Amino acid sequence: MLFLLTSVIQEQTQEIETVDFGCDLCTILVQGVEDYVQDPTNIHAVEEFLQQACDLISPIDFFQWCEQIISKYYEELVQYIIAGYGPQQCCEAIGLC
Repeated sequence: MLFLLTSVIQEQTQEIETVDFGCDLCTILVQGVEDYVQDPTNIHAVEEFLQQACDLISPIDFFQWCEQIISKYYEELVQYIIAGYGPQQCCEAIGLC
């Protein structure tokens, strides 16, 4: 499962343009939660995924950006994800899109 997630994140991040980089990376992270966390209303599962997400893309140049997004918006991301916000809604709510 981690290999599949890593592949998906790598494919999606290769398509990111720098103009909307924060928005794109944020939506990829939230989409990853939707795709790979069995119960996205389970706060512990969401937290665990977000804590590991940047490590999965560490070989890519986006690791530092990912870490910044997670550290700055972690609590808000968790809150919006478990409330059922979609990727775009979640990232708009925290001001990245």
